[in-house]
Formats: sequence, C-alpha cells, structure tokens
Amino acid sequence: MSRHRLVRNLVEDDYYDDDYDDYDEDDYDDYDDTYAPPPKKAPAPKSTPAKQVVAKNFATKNPIPGKVQSTASVGVTKAPPGWGKPTTASPPNAAQKSPPKAASAASSGGVVKPPPGWGAPSLSSPPTTNNHTIEGNLPTATFPKSSSTICRSTTQKSNQGSAASSMSLYTPRPVPDFLRNTKSQLSMVILGHVDAGKSTLMGQVLVATGQVSKRDAAKQGSLAYLLDENESERERGVTMEIGTKTLRVPSHDIVILDAPGHHDFIPVMITGAANADVAILVVAAVTGEFEAGFTGGGQTKEHILLARGLGVTQIIVAVNKLDVEGWSEDRYYQIQKEVQDFLLKQQFKPKRIKFVPISGLTGENIMERKDTDLKSWYKGPTLLEAVDSFMPANRSIEKPPRFIVSDVYAEGRGVVTRGRVVQGYFEVGDRLVVLPVGDPVTVSRLEHLQAPSDDTDDPKRQSIGVAGDTIELVFNDIDIMRLSVGNILSLPNATPPLTNKAKARVIIMDKLTVPIIRGAQVIFHMHSLDVPAVMTKLIATLNGDGSVKKERPRAITSGVNAVVELTLSDKIVMESYSDCRSLGRFVLRRGGDTIAIGIIDETL
Repeated sequence: MSRHRLVRNLVEDDYYDDDYDDYDEDDYDDYDDTYAPPPKKAPAPKSTPAKQVVAKNFATKNPIPGKVQSTASVGVTKAPPGWGKPTTASPPNAAQKSPPKAASAASSGGVVKPPPGWGAPSLSSPPTTNNHTIEGNLPTATFPKSSSTICRSTTQKSNQGSAASSMSLYTPRPVPDFLRNTKSQLSMVILGHVDAGKSTLMGQVLVATGQVSKRDAAKQGSLAYLLDENESERERGVTMEIGTKTLRVPSHDIVILDAPGHHDFIPVMITGAANADVAILVVAAVTGEFEAGFTGGGQTKEHILLARGLGVTQIIVAVNKLDVEGWSEDRYYQIQKEVQDFLLKQQFKPKRIKFVPISGLTGENIMERKDTDLKSWYKGPTLLEAVDSFMPANRSIEKPPRFIVSDVYAEGRGVVTRGRVVQGYFEVGDRLVVLPVGDPVTVSRLEHLQAPSDDTDDPKRQSIGVAGDTIELVFNDIDIMRLSVGNILSLPNATPPLTNKAKARVIIMDKLTVPIIRGAQVIFHMHSLDVPAVMTKLIATLNGDGSVKKERPRAITSGVNAVVELTLSDKIVMESYSDCRSLGRFVLRRGGDTIAIGIIDETL
C-alpha cells in the first residue's frame, strides 16, 4: 500500500483549511466518593444543663429543619437514620419529608453521621450549587446557569466512568476587533540531515535581514554560533537543542526554530516540529552528501514524515552547497525531482512546496542573487522571497485559550514561563490554572519574544498574546518548583481533559521491523513531553479511505493505518484533534526509532 494513501486518512483536516469544527469542551473533574468522618465534638462538662441545638448539614452549613440533638451527653451523638450514599430514586428533599428522631445520649456511642443526601451526587439528584471544583488544588469556579455555549465534549463521554462526571460551562470571551486583523505570526522549523548547513544558513539569514549586525556575527567566529549558543554544541559541532531567533519579512513576523539533525536528538526535533507552522528543509547538494541524508539511512525523510504528521503543511526546500557543484542545473533538478516525489506522497500540496538553490556559506540567493552561473538558468525567488510568500495560518482565537510551556526560569521575585499560545488569547490579569498540577496563577506581566509589528495603535496589543504568538508570562504567586516544561495553562472554567488513556488513529512507519502487538511498550511524544505508554488495545486496521479493514487484529505491521487504544504511565493534558490540534497530535517511538505518528480521536 502506498504511503500517500496512508497519510490521506491522517491529514484529512488540513491545518490551513477555512472550515473548523465547532468546539466542544468538557472538564476532567472527579467527585470524591470517599467519606472523611467529621471531627469529634469535645465532651461537654457534666454540670452543664442540657439544651437543644440545631444540627447542621455538613455539605451546605445550613440548618436542617426538624433535627435536634443533645449536647448534655458525654461523647458524640450517633448519626440519624438515612446515613450513607443516596440512591438514585431518593429526592433531594428526602431529609425534610421524614425527619429522623433525635438520638439519645445514652444509646449513642458512635460518630455523628451526616444527614441524608451526604456523599457523592447521583444522576437523578440536581446539584444544590453551581460551584464546580476541579481536580487538584484549583480554585472553585462558579459557572453561570445559562450560557451561550455549553461545552459537552464528545471525547469525554466515558472519561470518568461513573455518575460523578459533570458538564462544564464555558462562555467564549469576546475577541477585540484589533486581534482579528493582526499581522501574520508564523513559527518556522529548520529541518535536515546533520551537517546539511542549517545553522550556518540561518546565521546568514539573520545577518542579511539586520537581526544581527555583521560586527556581532564576526565576534562569534562562526555564523552557526548565532544559533548554536550552547558550549557543548560548539565543541561537538552539531546542534543539540532548539535554537530560537526572530525574523521579520514584509508579510510575516517569524520565530525561527533551528532543530537538530542528528539521529540522537530526534525527540528534540519533534518538539520543534510540534510548535511549527511552516518549515525549511535544508538538503546538501554535494554528491554523496545528499544521497547519504536522503536515501542512505539519513534523517531527511524522517524529518519530512514527522513534520507533516505534526501539522506542517508548507515547506521550502533549500538546496544548499550548490556552489560546490558549480551551480549545476542538472544536479538541482535531480534533487528537486527526488525530494518532490517524496513530499507529494506525504500529502504536501504542490502549491505549498518551493525549491530554492542557495549557498549558506557565501549567502548567495538568500536575499539577492549575484552569481552569473546561477542567474543564467534560475529565475525563481530568493530564499527570503519564498519565506515571505508563505500563506498565513488560520488561528482559533474564539476557542478556550491554551498555552504550552517550553521554558521556565526565575527573574527577580517572579517566575517566567516561555511558550506558545496555540489557541485563544491571554492578557495581563488573567486568572489561569497550571495543569496538570492544578495551581492557580495570575498573569502579572506579558512580554512578546518579538514585539508585534501590527498596523494598530491600540496599546493593549503589547499586553495580549493571541494564538500563534510566542510569549513570556510572568507570575508572582507560584513557586518555580511547581512549573515545568510541558505544562499547559488554561482558564479555570475551560480546562482540557487530564487523562492517561486515549483512542487514536495512527500511521505505522514503513521501516517498522517488529510488528506491534497488544501490550507493546512505546514512548509517547507530544509537544515537549515524552511519556512511556502501552498499546492496550488494537481496535482495527483501516483501508486507505478510512473504512475498517479488519477489527481486533492480532498485530499491526509496517505501512498500516490503524485505530488503537493507548494507556500512558502518567496522566497528561491531551484533547481530541478536533478540539485542539496542538494537544491532539503525537508521535510514537520505540528503541530509538519512530514507529508511528497519530492523532487523538477520543480521550478515555
């Protein structure tokens, strides 16, 4: 079965399509079904005359009509009849219809039991309050009785597996008009095999666009050091971490994510691709180097597969080091044909693929074209012109806000979290929740990694981070030890599911050597997280059109589309792909190799 037929089922919902699914949201709350006995009352002095006091409901702190108890006895009073969890047939006012008799001090010798109705709520019992407590140390959020949007996530139908699950209400915040007309914000990941010249090329781009002066670049000793700032990277001569820089072109404000190309750092590359909208694939044109990276077991093809599976739909192929081949037109078109054929099989659309011949070392055809040999046959755009021609990404501004933390550090008395807004928007003063720990925080300051260059005079734009922006949120009311890379920030009344089970569609890589069986152990990669997981169920294999080919297969082999159930070792924040794309894409790896890419259909 061909690869392009397999990928079609996974990427059927294109990132840049105009039609978006309506947002359905649910929480991940659990009611505590266990009972914690109330504290015993201190014994009253024997000389104190008996008096009647009204017993109180432990849950609501309101007096219960008709219920009295004696305080003249030593010890605590035995609970009235009706103790225990309520039945589904019991009306909420059962305690008032048949008030229990007062318990005497002489016959009592146990603990005070709560009145009828105490315990976990039943499905038939209406709630007595609109307060809704979220799992962890989250603040109690009060939801309005009526809302224009009732977010009942279909992915949470069986998330709790009991009557304790509840429905979360979320009213979308009004979006300021100036946020709908902001300049395009794009995150661009740099892909390619090791030693293809990615960091050097991006150094030339920064110098050509004036982001870094030539004098400062000369002090570094190498253009690659502008992005490879870690001493270990400079000593080894390879990129090991994601290098982040900013770039401005007429149509876009761009954040550059320079990903490592070495096989050992594929997990780091996955983090960069998961946060990217577009990509530049750098391939070396030198005879032998291209073949080693593309067909000889290099990382070029794997980078393309991972980027497409993680949401990248626009790509520029920079044919680097073509000056070593004498700006050979034949060599250029040979590379273009091989790479383009592979890109088309991964469902990249032809109009979103561009090829540009360049020299990262000399800077030829990055901003301008000077070499006469190249000018004699190449009439296409320069690299920066191709970058400027990227299509803007559609953003889900109306959906509940989501922020993925990619870095945490202390600054003065505050804690700074750097990351990307994947949907919705954030502003100074927002009360948020840190997931999965559940701590409440308040945004005291918001800073952009690159100040927006929008054509707006509204000063609020600088204090608002909208979907697509890379920003820093500063908090003064949380300890830095409670924050970590991979945390998700959201509104308290619009929290995503926190679970360790999911039903997902996966595409198995062609190079899979050992078939996947039920119980297979894998590493689950999502944005900045990697969590051990188990294939608990092989639900079905699929045909190229998405129809079921075989239910409950015994094994899944290479090149197969399948529906599986995954169980992670820890609970993490994840959503169905239709609710939040950034929290619905993942990669599975085993033994240092990528074995599958997938999207979440349903959280369990």
